[in-house]
Amino acid sequence: MSDATSVTPFKYRAFISYSHADRAWGDWLHKALEAYRVPSKLVGMPTASAGPVPKRLFPIFRDREELPTSADLGGQITAALAASQFLIVIASPRSAASRWVNEEVRAFKRLGRESRILPIIVDGEPNAAGKPGWDPASDCFCPALKFSLRPDGQLGDAPFEPICADARPQGDGKGNALLKLVAGLLNVGFDALRQRDAEARRRRIVLRSALAAVALAALFGGGTWLALSQRHAAEDRSAALARLSS
Repeated sequence: MSDATSVTPFKYRAFISYSHADRAWGDWLHKALEAYRVPSKLVGMPTASAGPVPKRLFPIFRDREELPTSADLGGQITAALAASQFLIVIASPRSAASRWVNEEVRAFKRLGRESRILPIIVDGEPNAAGKPGWDPASDCFCPALKFSLRPDGQLGDAPFEPICADARPQGDGKGNALLKLVAGLLNVGFDALRQRDAEARRRRIVLRSALAAVALAALFGGGTWLALSQRHAAEDRSAALARLSS
């Protein structure tokens, strides 16, 4: 299916799909993405298919946090998926076994946005059943992440191989996995983003250090002025007492 997201405006930058058992990962990812400050040198830069680079990746949709209790839960999820430019899947053995995660991936693919699916591996192993030494139960990809859709909208036999961020210690690690997701959401190169992000962090550290130095100077300067004032006052009192006693 063709990608139909290049010019259509979206309410959400991304929809996070995850198992309720991975809620801690969902909490971290949601907060980290919405709080991420895009390096200023990248802001406004045109991209091939995701529009100009924004200042912030906001808002990010979380289905299990933001949807109210409703008899039309499926309809609300479908609407939120349709309003999302990307789908982030927190990949783990728990989400691989989740019916809802699988259905959300299928629904997003049916929108023609297969190329906009960004898994982040937090546990387990992709396609573990076909790898020697791995327990099939440790597979972290749900069926809809393993295969592309046929023209009729059903899962076929053609393998689907998304580019993944890997938050596992033996993978990218948590920090680099987040940056890989950000690079995907912004449609910029990972190496360029990592370099710009490091530069922006250094500038913020220098700025904080400079502000702290100014604050300390003001504090000690104020303390010195107070000490001098108290000394002068004491000298004035001593002089006054000396005059009275003479």
